[in-house]
Amino acid sequence: MLVTTLKRRLRPALLAGVALLVMLAATPARLALAAPANQDEGTPLLLGEFGSAAMSAGDRADFAITLPFDGAYLVIYTGDGDPAALALLVVDGEGNEAFNGTMEDEVPLELAAGPYQLSFEAQSDVDLSFVVGTESGSMTADIFEPGELINGGSYYEENVDAERYAVLTIEPSSYPQKAVILLQGDEGDVYEVEVFSEDGGYFWSSTDVSDIVSFPTTGGAYDVTVTPLEGGASMRVTVFLSGPAPLLNPDEPMDGELADSEDVATYQFTVNNAGAVVTVKAESGNGNSVDLAAGLLPDDDTWSTYSFGEPAALEFIAPIAGTYFINIATDNTDGDTYTIVASEGDVVPSLPINEPVVGKVAEGAATGYLLEVTEPDEFVVVVLAGPDEEDLDLSIERFEADGSRGLSDSTYTAGSKEIVGVFSAEPGTFIVTIDASYASDTDYVVLATLGSLEELLSMPEDAAAVEEAPLEEATPAPESGKKGETEVVPPEVATPTPEEEALIEQWAVAAVASSEYTDGAWSAQQMVGEPDTPEAGDFETAWAAAYADTQLETVTLTFATAVVPTAVEIYESYNPGAVALIEVLDLNTDEWVAVWEGAAGPTGEELAVFSPPLDAAGLVTDQVRITLDEPAVEGWNEIDAVKLIGVAE
Repeated sequence: MLVTTLKRRLRPALLAGVALLVMLAATPARLALAAPANQDEGTPLLLGEFGSAAMSAGDRADFAITLPFDGAYLVIYTGDGDPAALALLVVDGEGNEAFNGTMEDEVPLELAAGPYQLSFEAQSDVDLSFVVGTESGSMTADIFEPGELINGGSYYEENVDAERYAVLTIEPSSYPQKAVILLQGDEGDVYEVEVFSEDGGYFWSSTDVSDIVSFPTTGGAYDVTVTPLEGGASMRVTVFLSGPAPLLNPDEPMDGELADSEDVATYQFTVNNAGAVVTVKAESGNGNSVDLAAGLLPDDDTWSTYSFGEPAALEFIAPIAGTYFINIATDNTDGDTYTIVASEGDVVPSLPINEPVVGKVAEGAATGYLLEVTEPDEFVVVVLAGPDEEDLDLSIERFEADGSRGLSDSTYTAGSKEIVGVFSAEPGTFIVTIDASYASDTDYVVLATLGSLEELLSMPEDAAAVEEAPLEEATPAPESGKKGETEVVPPEVATPTPEEEALIEQWAVAAVASSEYTDGAWSAQQMVGEPDTPEAGDFETAWAAAYADTQLETVTLTFATAVVPTAVEIYESYNPGAVALIEVLDLNTDEWVAVWEGAAGPTGEELAVFSPPLDAAGLVTDQVRITLDEPAVEGWNEIDAVKLIGVAE
């Protein structure tokens, strides 16, 4: 439990200054170990990475570490028990002893760069937990000449009067783990820390909220900025690595303890089959609420649930075979004990192409399918139809081989007539999920269609066919938590008037942006399809730029049918008012033409649909480009969806 270790058990020596680090162990050794026969043996350990082992009397645990430079290092005991129950032997790569004696709260050593083996022997039952650190690192006030931080390093400065910058270099590891920056100051000092990763990730904390910021890593370079908000008398920045999370074996309960409401316990769980239904259950030992989250990286909350005082159950479809990370937390300020268990179930069925499938989803549950796309440059559209009186939600999502979230679309409108779509430039496997969180036991019909833009122009007819298809003629799908029978009544299809038939209203089928916060949540893809942001606010179901208030940003939307535009509706879900220019691509000249331009500024509204009058006479288009003046409206200016209204050419 990384946060527990940092908050409760981290010894103060590493944080107290250089003087303690350069001290040599002068106390005569009460316990001693023989040198190991093989210097290459031992669990690999990085500088600043927590090592641990559950040990009985007589047990020995070996760790191998390579130190990057000559200097002062500190071996810190972070366990709950008495460190004197352990003997410690430190041996360099040539077999020379650097330390041989009783483990203490901290053992300071002067060591040369190179490989070392740390061996611990238990004199009684003890849970070993330790970390090796060093007083090393620098930060500067020049953003163009930043300092250098490393994992396991600790940097200290007094009288901090402005921003400090550094590049944090983390050694590569063969497994994902959490990097944690611990930021401390004097009483009354408040600092903000920002971390930017090479792939566009952004992580933030303020010491008046939490003195740590954590992020997943397998190594790499990160830009770190620390800003003094109040005080600035002193500042210490220390970087730790969590090490690999403990492994949950399938169907084997594991007990654990959380220190407080800020503590998070992380586990690994191996899934053998893509498309398998994974179930995680956790129960508080004291009847408290339990917060569960899971993802393909240690800090991910791709799937999550909250128990509200009851045992928690989290269920999701694993998009790929591999290692998943499961996090458990509590809102109880005094902490909690818990039991957690995970299991891998059956693989969900495949969703055929152009074949309506009938299914049933249980009240409050979800069911899903695997959808294989075998060709590049395909539009992927999924249509769902259920009873008018029910509320079903639909989503489609793909994950990349590295575990990152890829293409996705979702819709959470009222009722159970839903449609989602993405443009898939590369083949891959999608997960289609039908969610009945706000429905009773419900029958449905679902249809998946693939094709080029021209082929998908007939989609409205296909969608109507799905709604009208008799359920007994559709391909049956496995039931999910069946509790009763619900008759699906085909909806009535209204006949449009000639005026309504001539006017085409359509949502975007593809979207790109000059920047996006991530390639999943808050990506340009979130603007595809109907609005699905539930209310005004900073929701991941809308597009947001990579950074707020810095520059002009553009978003470009593509629509299925070319029209003479009569209106554009821009659904602004957070900090509206930044739209400064609307252009359309004139298909006759293949040039962008401005159809509206104005001054951006705050509107005072929480949620807005911006639809100014257009000067678009004689234009035919299927693309709209929107320019936002981000600095004109403070905060991220988010767009949930864009509708193009026009007359067929």
